[in-house]
Amino acid sequence: MAWHHALHAWISIQRHRWWQADYWISALRGNILALASLRLGYPTSYAKGAHLLPADVTAPLEAALVRTLTPAELHRALTAATDALIAELARSDPALAGRLRSVLAQLA
Repeated sequence: MAWHHALHAWISIQRHRWWQADYWISALRGNILALASLRLGYPTSYAKGAHLLPADVTAPLEAALVRTLTPAELHRALTAATDALIAELARSDPALAGRLRSVLAQLA
């Protein structure tokens, strides 16, 4: 679902739906936290294991926080989130990361 969220965030930015873009970027971050939690054996739902994740997983996600609802800021946050997604996928499923890398790069 993470790539789906990234796509919808990009579409929302293109359509000037700033709040909707923020929603999808946030959902993407949530999926990345869940994927990392699953990989490390922590609870995945409702970010219950997020506080247990190492800094090398969570620090890049701080850059994916949307600070203002401007096109440039939303693009910046989406790029940070897609980079974090690829990094997480590379840890858990390198083949999938390889397949999605170019698709996600087009959105960022």
